[in-house]
Amino acid sequence: MINWWRKLFGVPTDYPEYWRSYAELFKHPAPERIVVLDCETTGLRPCEDKILSIGAVALCQNRIYIKDQFSVYVKQKMTKAESVPIHGIVGNESENLITEEEAVKQLLAYLGSSKILGHHIQFDIKMINLALKNLGLPKLKNKIQDTIDLYSQYKGVHEVMNKSLDELCEEFNIPKKDRHTALGDAFLTAQVYQRLVII
Repeated sequence: MINWWRKLFGVPTDYPEYWRSYAELFKHPAPERIVVLDCETTGLRPCEDKILSIGAVALCQNRIYIKDQFSVYVKQKMTKAESVPIHGIVGNESENLITEEEAVKQLLAYLGSSKILGHHIQFDIKMINLALKNLGLPKLKNKIQDTIDLYSQYKGVHEVMNKSLDELCEEFNIPKKDRHTALGDAFLTAQVYQRLVII
């Protein structure tokens, strides 16, 4: 009855330790660390699709720290054959699969209070926030930045220049290794970021 009353009137319920530890970090955020994030999903409709994998790599003072990376594959009941040629995850079968809750728990620990960067990052953030919502948790607290916005600034224009990650890699002569894997795309996006901010 108490939990029902709290939900009805918007009073926070007792969140798990991993969320409270994550939220506590924002009292003294780490300003220099940026986490470049990417998700591979069953499709592009957040309300019906699911996260299959999450990959991330950290930047500090515009340097990519390869050892500071994150990669998980998520066990999901649903798959879509039409998305397999893109992400290459067949049937979501692997001995390294973890539950969505465990993936979220590990991701929050990895992110900490760092800024999140990504290419078309709002989609990835929406997918993660939906996973958090399904667990009864609030949305991510991290600041968010998109390479699309940075690219527009780089070009000196006010309107959004909607370039694909492939197009940006080609423009900046970045080899497209491991394209369409979550960790691979995060690493490519980190390299694009370097080109956009380092003169």
